[in-house]
Amino acid sequence: MLPSWIAETASPRSPRSRGSARFLDRTLRESARLVEDAVFAERCARQPGLLQSLNPRLKLLSVLALLVAATFLHHLPSLWALAVFVIACATLSGIRARLLFNRVWWFVPGVFVIVALPAMLSWVTPGDPIAVLYRAAEPPQLGPIHLPAELTITRQGLASALLVVTRLLVGVSLTLLLALTTRWQDLLKAAYTTATAPFVFTLAMMYRYLFVLLRVVENMHLGKRARTISPGPLAGEHRWIGGRIAFLFSRSRRLSEEVYQAMLARGYLGEPRALTAFSIGRLDAVWLLVCGVAVIALLLLDRKFLGGLPW
Repeated sequence: MLPSWIAETASPRSPRSRGSARFLDRTLRESARLVEDAVFAERCARQPGLLQSLNPRLKLLSVLALLVAATFLHHLPSLWALAVFVIACATLSGIRARLLFNRVWWFVPGVFVIVALPAMLSWVTPGDPIAVLYRAAEPPQLGPIHLPAELTITRQGLASALLVVTRLLVGVSLTLLLALTTRWQDLLKAAYTTATAPFVFTLAMMYRYLFVLLRVVENMHLGKRARTISPGPLAGEHRWIGGRIAFLFSRSRRLSEEVYQAMLARGYLGEPRALTAFSIGRLDAVWLLVCGVAVIALLLLDRKFLGGLPW
């Protein structure tokens, strides 16, 4: 004989808020994406290609030289020529230009709003007006500051904004290309000097144990989701998130102490050692020659041939 309450039907409870569920899903999705990006970068660095075959230290120096050259280019055609060079290097390294652009484009909105958009306006960059945004009969006043009666988009401002955005895209593309074609430990060894030793060693430890802490975060959120039937009060969810943040901080501090003690027990004397040895070959010499010629040619193009252009 079944109890009477089993036969009763009840309408399902609708959750009062899906903010917690969205937070859990977003956290798990972002953690999975971080691991996927790290695996993808490691796979790209191991595949055969032009940049993958170069000495990491010389490759780092050449990319820094190209970045410095990009900061001294003041005309769009010269920056476009550098962008073509970057795309050619990516193609020869087995990285598609579309993939490179997809990983770079998300820098554009923030830079455009913060830097490029104000530079286009006549209040920041006076010049020849292209479009009038507003025109007032009397100059507006912001406290003791008197603003111009007309706000326009100027030709000089538009050129400056395009220059800033293009230079940023080229610089980020070069940096991303270096990261995708160099194994992380080789890149850290290439950047290791006496002056950069604390910074490089901190990066190495952070990268190594980031995935350990990421696994802890995933386990916490999966456990929370597996035990949640319906979302609780918003204040309770906030308390749980705050408690998990405090627990993760405590766990990371305790983990760092345990790792350091383990390193001392195994003979660590303050200087990291890498198992790989760098050597310079013919391809490295050719690459340095090509980069040097490219830098000189871009500077000559920008100064001599494009010096009279306004953009």
